[in-house]
Amino acid sequence: MISPAIQNTDSEAEDIARRTLRWDMIRSSLAGFIDAGWRTFALLVVTRYFDGSSFAKALVPAAFMVGLITTPIALFYYPRLRMRTSSICSINYLCAGCLFLVAATGSDKLWIFLGAGTIGAAVLAQQMPLLVHIYSTNYASAIRGKRVSYAITLSVALAPIFGWFGGQLLERDISAFPILFQIMAGACFFSGACIYMTPSRILQPSPKSNPMAHLSIAWKDKVFGCMLGMWMILGFGNLTTMPLQIEYMTSNEYSIQATNTQIAIAAIVIPSITRIIATSIWGHLFDAFNFFLVRGLASCIQLAAIVAFFFADSILGIYFGAFGYGLALAGGNVNWSLWVTKFAPVGQETNYMAVHTFTAGMRGLVAPFIGFYMIQFFSIQGWALFGSLLVGLSICLLYPISRLARR
Repeated sequence: MISPAIQNTDSEAEDIARRTLRWDMIRSSLAGFIDAGWRTFALLVVTRYFDGSSFAKALVPAAFMVGLITTPIALFYYPRLRMRTSSICSINYLCAGCLFLVAATGSDKLWIFLGAGTIGAAVLAQQMPLLVHIYSTNYASAIRGKRVSYAITLSVALAPIFGWFGGQLLERDISAFPILFQIMAGACFFSGACIYMTPSRILQPSPKSNPMAHLSIAWKDKVFGCMLGMWMILGFGNLTTMPLQIEYMTSNEYSIQATNTQIAIAAIVIPSITRIIATSIWGHLFDAFNFFLVRGLASCIQLAAIVAFFFADSILGIYFGAFGYGLALAGGNVNWSLWVTKFAPVGQETNYMAVHTFTAGMRGLVAPFIGFYMIQFFSIQGWALFGSLLVGLSICLLYPISRLARR
């Protein structure tokens, strides 16, 4: 819950916004190391170094979702610490960094690598509602999308460099992967120091006696509940296919047979460069245009990217699909991070975001396991077609939800 409104003069508000942007930009510059490192290199290590099972592979993308599911509980207990939001974020980064260091030591034991890395990624996933709390209190609504898009752009600015370096490193010797996780740990420690310097308020205790009580918002606010349903369908269509990208590029069953460097280019470098270019544009669209129109456009690009990637029969086709993924992710990240500020009553943004992240975690936890399980019975292309149909359904649902919102 956000603390009661504090009246600031215009100059004080501008100073807070300026300091928030400065430290958030520095923090975000290293976020690409952490996100890309876990989503791509961890899955590559489990697949080609440990020769992990389908369950082990699915656990990598599911790790972030475990953190999202637990956000309502965390946000219920965080206020009892009586600490600034940015201080809590800083502690989370410190814990995640230590866990990534432990994962780096698991070069001969899959359970150490996956156990420590999964918990570290889950801890980081709990940052989003806390960051929304900071953004909603420190940025005016008219500039919120633009300012956050700057941070998101920087969060992927260094990812192509890291992706190329990591791909080359694993190409020469895949057993050298601990170096990548040591770099990720260092990025966590530095990010924690930056977020600690960001202005923020103390989280106020929730009046609810049950940490899951805020989930009732989903059916009390009909428009919000319908939007959650739309996100559930969209997210499942995307998240059940996206983790299969590396499987598609590495499996002997398909004709791609990509090298580690080519995988890094397709999974990190191309999407990251595209997001760098496109995120600020999506931030402007979020501020200036109807949310449903912007969300629909991003989903249409997402649908095209799924089809282009999984129906490509060459690495060049894969690269084209990766470009589409990067363009869709740029819009998706801005929309996903800020959409509750368009629907939540003033002061309730954190609670609404906690419900959103919980439902996002539920679908994200289940989707990768279903995806890896179903390709035992269907081709990856067949399952990708199913995922694209779900994305198409979510686009169709935006129209009736927008009519309900207008009423």
